[in-house]
Amino acid sequence: MWDYVQLPQAADDPSQREKLIEQYAADKMREYDGTIFLCISRSDRERWLTFRQAAQSVGCSAQDGRAVCAAYSAEKLAKRPGRNMLFVDPSMQQYLGEYLDACPAGVRHLLLYSRRKGNGASLRMSLFMDFWMERGVDILDLYHIDKRPVTEQC
Repeated sequence: MWDYVQLPQAADDPSQREKLIEQYAADKMREYDGTIFLCISRSDRERWLTFRQAAQSVGCSAQDGRAVCAAYSAEKLAKRPGRNMLFVDPSMQQYLGEYLDACPAGVRHLLLYSRRKGNGASLRMSLFMDFWMERGVDILDLYHIDKRPVTEQC
C-alpha cells in the first residue's frame, strides 16, 4: 500500500503543521507491529525532530539507520527485542533487504516518507520506493503536506 497523508485539519503555521505530523506519525506507529522506517533528508532537522518526538511518545527511540547498520548484523537486529524505528536512505538498501528477510513472517512494517529538502523524486529514490513496495512495506507519503511554497521550506 502506498498512501498520501492528509492532515485532519489545515495548518498554515509550520510549527503547527509539524505538531500535527507528529501526532499522525505517532498514531500510525501504534498501528504497526513491525519496524517503522523513516525516510527523510539528512538535512531536514525539523522533520528528524518531529519523527523522534513521535517515536518517544509511543515509548520508542528512532535511531540513525547507518549507525545501526554498523553496530548490528541484519539478522541480529531483526532478532533484537523491542520495536525498531530507523531513519533510512537508499544507501542502506542491501542491508534493509537482509533485515526484512530475517524478520518474522506476518509482521507489518511501515515507511514514513518525506520529500522535503532534496529527498524528492529521482531515479535513485524511485528505485528505493520500488524496493519497499516489492517487500510489502506500507508507505505513507507526506508529499501533499510538504508541497508548499519554497519560502516555508528554507
